[in-house]
Amino acid sequence: MNWPASSAFRFASVPLFSAVLLFATAGCEDPNDLGVELPGTAPINTEYRDYPVTASTVLQTPVETLNSTHFLVGRLRDEKLGTTTAKAFLNLQIASIGTDSLPNQYLNPILDSVVVVAGFDQVYGSSAKPVSFDVYGLASSLDERSIFNSATTVPLLPSPIGEKRLSSLSRTKLEVRATGLKTKKDLAVDSTITVPVPDRTVRLKLYRKAAGTLPEIPSAFVQNLFTAIKDKATPFTQAKLNEAWKGIALQPSDNHSGSVVGFNRAFENRVLFYYHVVGGKKTPTPFSITFGNNGSANAPRAYTQIRSELTAPFDQLTDGTKSVLPTAPDQATYMQEGVGLGTKLEIPGLAELITNRQGLAINRAELIVPLKPETNLVFQAPKQAVLYELDATNKILQRTVNISPFERLVQSDGANQQGADAPATAAFIDQSRTTKYYSLTMTSYLQSYVYDALGGERPAALMLYPVVRYSPRSLGLTLNRAVLDAQNIKLRVYFSKLR
Repeated sequence: MNWPASSAFRFASVPLFSAVLLFATAGCEDPNDLGVELPGTAPINTEYRDYPVTASTVLQTPVETLNSTHFLVGRLRDEKLGTTTAKAFLNLQIASIGTDSLPNQYLNPILDSVVVVAGFDQVYGSSAKPVSFDVYGLASSLDERSIFNSATTVPLLPSPIGEKRLSSLSRTKLEVRATGLKTKKDLAVDSTITVPVPDRTVRLKLYRKAAGTLPEIPSAFVQNLFTAIKDKATPFTQAKLNEAWKGIALQPSDNHSGSVVGFNRAFENRVLFYYHVVGGKKTPTPFSITFGNNGSANAPRAYTQIRSELTAPFDQLTDGTKSVLPTAPDQATYMQEGVGLGTKLEIPGLAELITNRQGLAINRAELIVPLKPETNLVFQAPKQAVLYELDATNKILQRTVNISPFERLVQSDGANQQGADAPATAAFIDQSRTTKYYSLTMTSYLQSYVYDALGGERPAALMLYPVVRYSPRSLGLTLNRAVLDAQNIKLRVYFSKLR
């Protein structure tokens, strides 16, 4: 590792009865005063040092977004970094059909309206202003063999299905709640109240038949689709849907700014066809087409495209070999999910450990990364982070495990540092409104690093990043961001050495 030695450190002597005692005391007593040096043993010098860290912001793109737990739609400008635009592209699937929802069972079903309904649990920016989204059809379905990530572009149909469709993010609905048993005329009865609760759904109206004072919202596309759905001659199957509507794209309208919405794929996201039958005794259940749901093994594919128009000096990060050092007055670096921002860590002084490793035992190593206070009003801080190993050009190093290539991550304490299935996780410590930091124990890694037992080249730097970039599990997708106090990041190392 090309990290120059540094004399900047903090020193303290501590008693050494055992590693446990060492961890419990970063104190100020001399081991000789406690009789550690027994007859016939070599003298041991025990100390700890806080190695300073040089931090900078780097960009790792593209970001994996295919079949993640969420899909994102919107546009948001941040005064520090620039504008982020998110668009979602999703395959469609016929919902499980109940007998009362099939339009083709009726003689003359009449379409009343078509609405896209999607449930959200994240809003970045303001939820006070309605969103304005465009709805398009995909020119072809998202196939199983192609790669889709945050940088992928897919062709759309030339005309939108719905343009500049508005929806509130602060809608409420009424919910009946039980309040417990009450006695009424000597009888125990359930008591309920009706209360307003947030309705966390976006509703985009694609079509509406004129009714009373409400004007028509036309859409030849969905009217033609409903004609195919109600056709009695040929049942409406998944194959027929794939032919008529190959997929749906949701993207912010040109006039939309100020928010990015995170839609949860665990919710029932769907396109609802409301219709009635002339002379019918009841209103049929709306016909439903789902998109983006992940509740089954054959869930339709979905991914989010994320584009960031970074402002200076961060615009130079489009060259992946570049990094941006913190500047006054903020002295901050960034780590953000979805966008691909990470904080590069170079640690001058570790070369000194390598040079003086003879008789050296590393008892504990902890990376401490504080956050800047009051910087998570728009973007929530990630709840954890991992450490990647970088080469001199900011490229993530790789290793081969059982003939499969993996990006190199610092592994958990006690795990094989040449493995790939036990990445160390930095815990997010939230002590108070102004004191928050990430803490990662990396004792085993530092021992392997010093004694050149990583199973490959020593990295030129490490990178703090909010998620494992490629995971066998379904990845979460957010825009959570941490603004890090670059001047106070440190690696604290407790070690013992024969004198």
